[in-house]
Amino acid sequence: MAAPPGIVDRVIGSVSPAWQLRRIRARHAADLLQRHYEAANVGRRTQGWAQAGTDANTANAGAALARVRNVARDLVRNNGYAESALTTIADHAIGWGISPRLGKASNAALDAWRKWAESTDCDADGRCDFYGLQKLIMRSIVESGEVLIRRRRRLASDGFALPMQLQVLEADFLDASRTAQLPNGGKIIQGVEFDPIGRRVAYWLFPKHPGAAIINTVQASLFPASARVDAAEILHIYKPNRPGQVRAITWFAPVLVRFKDFDEYEDAALMKAKIAACLAVVTSDVDGSNMPLGTADPSTEPEIDTLSPGAILNIAPGRTVEVVQPPNSGDYPEFSKVSLRAIATGLGVTYEDLTGDYQNLPFSAARMSRLRHWARVEDWRWRLIVPQLCAPVWKWAMQDAFLLTGVQGPDVIEWTAPPLPMLDPDKEGLAYMRNVRAGLQTLSEAIRERGGDPRTQLEEMAADNKLLDELGIVLDSDPRYMTQAGQAQPAPTTTASSAGAEAPAIAGSEVGA
Repeated sequence: MAAPPGIVDRVIGSVSPAWQLRRIRARHAADLLQRHYEAANVGRRTQGWAQAGTDANTANAGAALARVRNVARDLVRNNGYAESALTTIADHAIGWGISPRLGKASNAALDAWRKWAESTDCDADGRCDFYGLQKLIMRSIVESGEVLIRRRRRLASDGFALPMQLQVLEADFLDASRTAQLPNGGKIIQGVEFDPIGRRVAYWLFPKHPGAAIINTVQASLFPASARVDAAEILHIYKPNRPGQVRAITWFAPVLVRFKDFDEYEDAALMKAKIAACLAVVTSDVDGSNMPLGTADPSTEPEIDTLSPGAILNIAPGRTVEVVQPPNSGDYPEFSKVSLRAIATGLGVTYEDLTGDYQNLPFSAARMSRLRHWARVEDWRWRLIVPQLCAPVWKWAMQDAFLLTGVQGPDVIEWTAPPLPMLDPDKEGLAYMRNVRAGLQTLSEAIRERGGDPRTQLEEMAADNKLLDELGIVLDSDPRYMTQAGQAQPAPTTTASSAGAEAPAIAGSEVGA
């Protein structure tokens, strides 16, 4: 409730009611601003708080991208927790690989894809198949913030499954110093060129990695300039966090300072523990008449200047011995947990996956933690890897397959990713079965959720059932002949006829193999 006008307001109102009204409105506006947005206040509590109003590209301009990227790489090289976080994200997001499922694609198109993608033909370095490249690309995105994929066209005579290879380039290849307004109305922002309507038309790339050699004054002057490469040959993969963002920074950026501080604290705690494990003895001579320890002749001076288990020291009169008691590191475990939980949260992984510490974790807490993390995994897959990598590479492959063999494949295809590992297979498997039986979920949908291709899996099941019928074998797990309770039931006549063999005879207690 607004406060009544003060004496000053009443005096001003007697002279000019309009001035009084403006004064009261201004005071009320300031009160509302302070009441609703404390961070908007200018005072002691917000002093020193950076409040730059720059856009995403200005925030990344200059040496910010490269400097933070290099710090993150150093941390990954030298800190086990940073490497664990990076590997965890890549393992969970990619797993054994995000692969196309048959769906609308023809068998010929899928076969052409598999011959190329499931071999090292797809890699310009000849080391990985397409799914190995996915993991390498995901690691680069997390560590560096972005990665470039360049299509390298090959000749049919080169002997590859498709006349194309993928070259994975680190973000360093992109010339961040290229920023300009072009005469045609387009522009270049940190090495990425746009046409007048905002479409990406080219990338300015260095011919080799800028860090491939030690750059001194002479070499810097001879280092080749960046060259323009058509955007149709490049995939620029990164996670945009702000509208209009052209480049991206490492995912470690929010936690780098905390991570480095913890890394140094851990080194100091380790040194402290090593010192605490050492036994040190300090001696003093009251009157200065004794020889320093270790200088007397053992044959004439029986005093001992070394310690051994159960030893009884006989020291000279006037000499005292004091054992050094270094401090312990009792606060290290609790501080480490607090720091690593904050780091894990900033990176989007669980504390348990980051550290490998699963002690005292209830099942319900483990499940909620994994489900929360898996929501991020799904976002990384379907908002980053599939649209920016998998879909355009599939389109490139189908274009080359058509030119090389005449195989016609769809430009758009559905993809299957590895599933969330079952935390309780008994209960979760039963839930799948009930959903399918109740019609809440199709069998194909359930298979896709578990990372399989429905058509491939059902064709394999049909082949297995046909072989079982030919051999006259009935398994307890075969729903055509056995109930879930393990009791025999008549086999459908259509199943036997479609298999090309008569259904095996089932005789009550004799069923089961």
